[in-house]
Amino acid sequence: MKSGVRSQKSEFKQRLKEKALQYLQFPLRLTPLWIEAIGMGAVMGAIVDSNKKFKERLKEIDDKIFSFEASDLNKKFYLHIKNGDIKIIPHLAKTPDVVMKGEAKIFFGLLLGKEDPDTVFFSRKLEISGDTSAAIHFKNILNSL
Repeated sequence: MKSGVRSQKSEFKQRLKEKALQYLQFPLRLTPLWIEAIGMGAVMGAIVDSNKKFKERLKEIDDKIFSFEASDLNKKFYLHIKNGDIKIIPHLAKTPDVVMKGEAKIFFGLLLGKEDPDTVFFSRKLEISGDTSAAIHFKNILNSL
């Protein structure tokens, strides 16, 4: 009996998350990229500053630029790793080292540790091109959080 109730709660939470992401898509489409970059920069800065091991490991992929393209929002931003820090850049004139394409919910799931990077890659929910060794290294750093 209890497992049925847990299952219903789990399903309800999953539907709630999906609806929340669905409702967030519209305002995210309208939000200017520079505002999103500031917000993401603050989030990433807090993550880096709160975890010294994470900050040290970022030095292993120093001076790499990652492009994240949210296909469902038709938006992208760049993440530049420099001196153990992460900078979010809304526009970039040069070619990034790694390009990752997928839906926004996949990126949020990866960032929050709710999605397994290997699973989303092999299920083709996330496309990765460019320097795959840097992408794998970044994935391993995120997994260590």
